[in-house]
Amino acid sequence: MFLTFPQLVLFGVIAQFLFLIILCMAPARGRRLPRQLLAIMVAGITGTLLEVFLHTTALTSDYPGIAFSGTILGMVQPGAIYLYTQSVMYRDFQLKVRHLVHLLPVLGAGFVFWIGYYSQPTEAQARILSDSHYPGVMNSIALAVILHGIMLGYLWVTLRKISRFGLELRNIFSNLGNKELSWLRNLLLAYTAAWSLSLVYCLLAHVMRVTGSHEWLTIAATGVSIAVLLPMSVLAFRQPAMFAGIRPAMLNTGVPSQSSTGDRSPAPLTGQIEQLMDQRRPYLHSNLTVDRLARMAELSPRELSHFLNQQMGKNFYEFVNGYRIEHARRRLSDPADTASITDIMYESGFNSKSVFNTLFRKTTGQTPSQYRRSNGDSPSTFDGRSERSDS
Repeated sequence: MFLTFPQLVLFGVIAQFLFLIILCMAPARGRRLPRQLLAIMVAGITGTLLEVFLHTTALTSDYPGIAFSGTILGMVQPGAIYLYTQSVMYRDFQLKVRHLVHLLPVLGAGFVFWIGYYSQPTEAQARILSDSHYPGVMNSIALAVILHGIMLGYLWVTLRKISRFGLELRNIFSNLGNKELSWLRNLLLAYTAAWSLSLVYCLLAHVMRVTGSHEWLTIAATGVSIAVLLPMSVLAFRQPAMFAGIRPAMLNTGVPSQSSTGDRSPAPLTGQIEQLMDQRRPYLHSNLTVDRLARMAELSPRELSHFLNQQMGKNFYEFVNGYRIEHARRRLSDPADTASITDIMYESGFNSKSVFNTLFRKTTGQTPSQYRRSNGDSPSTFDGRSERSDS
């Protein structure tokens, strides 16, 4: 059997995923659970790609017993992606008995394929394979829709959870950095698009009765793997070293049960917090958290967060960065201040140029360079670079 170039590339991608699984399971410092869940997730991705490889190379015709094995293995992806995401978000996340429910997709797929294929005589298996219009679903449009629906449903729920997590972070941290898991959200969005296109292909293949080598399907699977799956997996492998997650105790920023703020009128408490921000300027510390500011204000983190949200209409992130932007604005409007915009950015408490530029433009309607130029003759660029760097 001779492999085409796209098939060879796909085989190489599968080999890379297998190597990544080995790396995930190797002993390492830090938390093991995220890497173990990542290994399961990558195994599911490998199974999906393997099914495409087996189908497009016609290996299933020579070895009927391996047909659909990649599809079954691939159904560990949905639960693994969902649980991995939680393990990255929350430092103390542990698997519990209730999480076994996420095995239902793979167990259900195994049962369906056992009844519909593996328990059938050899002649029936050969007929099923010869009639296949798309890989991995026994030429059943209903099965294709169900499997794709499960995967897309899990991806949607996971993306929703990442969005809610971003809101939680804004009540805890004043600088988000890579804590928002934007890299994972963007890659999961791309993966969702890939699965959506796969579903469309299955529907069209069923209507048009497509048969043959599906060469372009191999190319598409390889392209998605290189553009989405490999970057997602490598970033996921590195993630514990970049962000260890938050502890459940840090999430106690909801509505306080008998809050001491309830015994205080909003005006004095507002004045107390504003006086603290003006006199001690804690916002200049880039690592300021709601816990640290609450201790300075002699409040609990829950009380402070509730007060900011209910009385000031801002979460902690918006509240602190409002002071930072105002501090930077004052300095940029002072012609005597010759510090570079980069220095002013860091000294105002920011640690990200993109975040600083976005918030500054949102607040003032101008980039930092434009604002400085319109208020004085001081240098107007990030360390001598052109205005394009902050636009």
